[in-house]
Amino acid sequence: QTSPWRGYGLFMKNKLLAIFLIFLILSCQNGLEIDTSKQTATDSIADITYLKDYFYTTNLDNSANAGPQIDLYKFDDEFNPVDRFELDMNGQGYLAATNDGMNLYFQPRFTDYILKMTPLGEIFWYESDYFPDNMADTTSTFMYWGGRGIAWADTNLVVLYRHKNDSMLYRGRYLHLNNDTLQTISDTTVTWNHLNDSGAFSLEYNPEKKGFLVLATNSLNQSILFEVDNYFQNIVILDTLEGTPMGVTLDETLDIYLSYPDRRIEKLTD
Repeated sequence: QTSPWRGYGLFMKNKLLAIFLIFLILSCQNGLEIDTSKQTATDSIADITYLKDYFYTTNLDNSANAGPQIDLYKFDDEFNPVDRFELDMNGQGYLAATNDGMNLYFQPRFTDYILKMTPLGEIFWYESDYFPDNMADTTSTFMYWGGRGIAWADTNLVVLYRHKNDSMLYRGRYLHLNNDTLQTISDTTVTWNHLNDSGAFSLEYNPEKKGFLVLATNSLNQSILFEVDNYFQNIVILDTLEGTPMGVTLDETLDIYLSYPDRRIEKLTD
């Protein structure tokens, strides 16, 4: 014979569960408000790229608010801000930048993704540069190789990565765009033992030297600019820089420009 208390117990258990769910719903509706206000005015700018007499960059998105918090900024050749385009993006942090003479490309810091957009901020695609040994680490949400720079070299994209467990281990990959599909051309791993934990973060191609400029922080915690060949080797230190530059780019005459956290862009003088 079934005890009447068993039915009562099941009734009370279901009633308590219903009450708990009601309180949970009410707390989500009334207590956990999501802040979607735009707060980018004090954000630092990131990497820069020069395209048809203008400099382009993005902000770092430091607010931690929801909703679109990243903008594309446009500066003229006298370093004056002239336009801003809201991007439907959030949480990307530092974006490395380059262009192919017509469109812009961006690379987030902690993934292997690449983003293509127009100079008006219209996004074409957001695609992974997938390579087999960059599987996600099972102990975190980050990948073994995270983005550390992007450049356009003649007819190909070139992306720089750093290993998350070795601050001196870098990887340069040449990618061909075939109908907006990324195809690996070459993949080179190098050790840059003159850098600190912050390391390299901005890459620019020099078509005259067929090599790259790299903006980084060295083992003495100094901001430096150095160059490497097209195999990411034969390091030559060009300059020790004042302040904390965020990005580097070349104009059509191969003059060097740096971006700074307070939204300055300056030409690097000899």
